[in-house]
Amino acid sequence: MPQRAARLSLLTSLQHQATSVLAAVTTEIRQREQELAALKAEAARWQSVLRVPVRGDGSPAPAPRRRSAKRRRLDWTAILKELPTRLTTKDIGQKTGRPMAHAYTSVSRWMKEKKVRRGKDGYQKG
Repeated sequence: MPQRAARLSLLTSLQHQATSVLAAVTTEIRQREQELAALKAEAARWQSVLRVPVRGDGSPAPAPRRRSAKRRRLDWTAILKELPTRLTTKDIGQKTGRPMAHAYTSVSRWMKEKKVRRGKDGYQKG
């Protein structure tokens, strides 16, 4: 019987220790959660100063994606018809809004197709 009493007292002392450790851990968790809430509030204040959008969990939202502007294909024959009889690559660039390299490419193609020929001050339709 003394062994059984010793086992019970050992078991009860172990339970008391476990209860006190659990209480200490719970208290520590509660303190850390309060610190975390304070840090999240401070982060939200800084983000509002910087005007950075915030997610629900307090982390900054990713920057919105910039979508590349898809350009439509140009009808280069229609553009040639709209240009004056005497034209330059600068005129083509202004009309299309494309880089000058595109203008040179189109003039080259038009010259091969004999729609344009080289003139005094640029090119001439014909």
